[in-house]
Amino acid sequence: MKDGLWDDMASDYDKSVEDNQDHIIVRYLDREIEILSNLCKNICQSNKNCSIIDMGAGTGRAIFGLDKMLEKESIEFVGVEISEPMIMRANQKNENHDGNPNNIKFLQLDLTDSDLSDHFNSERVNIVMCLYNTLGVIPSDKRQQFVDNMRKIAGKEGLVIITVFNGDNFGFIAPRLYRPMMPMIRRIDDDSFDEENRVFHNSLGFRSQWFTQTQLKSILHSENVRPIPIDVKVEGKTQTLGNVFPSKEF
Repeated sequence: MKDGLWDDMASDYDKSVEDNQDHIIVRYLDREIEILSNLCKNICQSNKNCSIIDMGAGTGRAIFGLDKMLEKESIEFVGVEISEPMIMRANQKNENHDGNPNNIKFLQLDLTDSDLSDHFNSERVNIVMCLYNTLGVIPSDKRQQFVDNMRKIAGKEGLVIITVFNGDNFGFIAPRLYRPMMPMIRRIDDDSFDEENRVFHNSLGFRSQWFTQTQLKSILHSENVRPIPIDVKVEGKTQTLGNVFPSKEF
């Protein structure tokens, strides 16, 4: 992904994701946030000092959604982004958010910085998540460092959650997810869908790697954990469009 590309996309990010009215995107996001809410409840209901940290938070979609669903004042929400325009938009949205804006903050940090964990409170129980295939836009040579950062911030008592598009069925799913996201990705070229390598890319510099279940389990070091499917009805048939990978089961 070209440096600064997310800055250029910030104004169109919500149009392609949170405010997208395409039925596949809407149902995908609804199911994703439902799964995340249930996982967070399992941790936060039994812990007074719980933080939910979204790595690559964009404009705050998941942070605001989970705040509404969990409705627990003791939960601290932190959105982490490297893009300043994304952070600015998230802070603007927080001013009009129906929940408690004092429980929500956004930090502009490099997600792959080896010292990233220094910015977080190790005395809290941290749920650290990375959603909507954000892992796939992290440069491949920095990807494991990013996941290791998540694991370090979560600690033994916390939880790491990674949501990705279903790389085991890239050829069918990718066109149905990316075509409705044209305001953000802006172009689909003739060779954009690389099915052999499970990569979507375009000539503007947008590139997103997809992962199989086996690959994600290896990256998370959680080979025995079963992913939770994000099932959506597409063309009259239920399809697993993505998976939520928690670092441990309950």
